[in-house]
Amino acid sequence: MSVKFGLDLTIWPWEYRSFGEIVEIASLAEKLGLDSLWVSDHLMYTTLDQGSLEAFSSLAALAARTRKVTLGTKVACASFRHPGLLAKMGTTLDIISGGRFVLGIGAGWHRPEFEAFGFPFDRRASRMREVVEIVRNLWTESAVDYDGEFYCVRGAVSLPKPIQKPHPPIWIGSEGPRMLRLTAKLGDGWIITNQSAEEYRRKLDLIEEHARKIGRSSEEIEACYYAYSSIASSSEEAWMHAEKHILPERRRVLGPELSLKDVEGMCIIGDPDEWISRIEEYVQAGATHIIAKIVPLNPSTIRLYGEKVIPYFEEES
Repeated sequence: MSVKFGLDLTIWPWEYRSFGEIVEIASLAEKLGLDSLWVSDHLMYTTLDQGSLEAFSSLAALAARTRKVTLGTKVACASFRHPGLLAKMGTTLDIISGGRFVLGIGAGWHRPEFEAFGFPFDRRASRMREVVEIVRNLWTESAVDYDGEFYCVRGAVSLPKPIQKPHPPIWIGSEGPRMLRLTAKLGDGWIITNQSAEEYRRKLDLIEEHARKIGRSSEEIEACYYAYSSIASSSEEAWMHAEKHILPERRRVLGPELSLKDVEGMCIIGDPDEWISRIEEYVQAGATHIIAKIVPLNPSTIRLYGEKVIPYFEEES
């Protein structure tokens, strides 16, 4: 089975001194043969003294400085932008990049972020479904009429159309049963994090089952695993970074009782050989695309990923 590899450029704590550093990391990742680069979408993060740049603006700049690597949002929050604007932004990125854009999209999860900026937190899955349907229609139809519970468009036209046909891939970030069903119905890809390989397989089985019921092949949905990660020449150093950075960050999201053992079960941590072993677990569970969020993110850690880990899977295929 062929496996693709990606890198999340959104790191914490915010350590970039300039956007030029992001461009350098993206360029190195492309040179090393990574398949995809991703930027997270937050207005506010889990701690008030940390942040990130706006996702679509960042990807547009990176599209102009790269040539072949796929560029995606991991994941855009459906509630933050009107679907008409989201469709236009996606088209623009697809054209700037020469057809390399993937719209990763999700319902959103960080309630304080919604409340701080006045976005409704209820019924997020239903809102996301309407957003995805309208965006896809605007990308593929000459004019769009849509009467939804949350969005209504009349004679809406979005030109020019994206380069990719029928449209840029739409990957859905999902975990719960309803969102997994939406992924089976609407998604060209699936993104999930914070899962053991066993949990990943169970949820992928649900997507594939729902897809079969509606007449879709599971091969139409690219299965991705997004892993909080730490890599170093020695396992000890990688675990030191994991305990210092990944554990407290994941505790803020998943709860203060989270242990380092729990982190081990859902992340990719260690030396290159340990990475290969962990990635194989997710590949055997059905993942065909691995996105690593590496802490710390620098040329040294990216080189270990690109030169010591990825070639193993290229030889296997």
